[in-house]
Amino acid sequence: MILTASLSTGVARVTNGMHESVRMIDEILIIEHAEWETTLSVGDTEFRRTKDGPYPNHQLRISVSPSTGLAALNYMDHDDPHMPIANSYNPNRPLPAVDLVFNGSTGAVFPRTAAIPIPAARTALLEWLETRKRPTCIEWRPYDKY
Repeated sequence: MILTASLSTGVARVTNGMHESVRMIDEILIIEHAEWETTLSVGDTEFRRTKDGPYPNHQLRISVSPSTGLAALNYMDHDDPHMPIANSYNPNRPLPAVDLVFNGSTGAVFPRTAAIPIPAARTALLEWLETRKRPTCIEWRPYDKY
């Protein structure tokens, strides 16, 4: 298993195997994503080695705010016919007063309903590393072009 990451710090990283990948996930979860999100792809090859690829058919985007204890996830899988693009979903109310970066290039933020506790995001990320599918341990809502 190879995890390819574009970190919110502007650094690209690649890990090999579960142990290294879990360590990188734990590093990501303590970074305050103030201006940029982190994008992740898992597979049997390193993605985006060159401008010509290879490119993944799925991606997990995460934004984390350790200062608030919250994170938000966006999962995209072109092979999923039911929910090809989805955001994490927190059914609890009231909604947290936090804006988590969805896209640093555009300034878009996740809907506040996507904010989940960091431990839940970690559990979801570990499940994703194991299954390479949208995690089932958290709730999801279809992506809405907000």
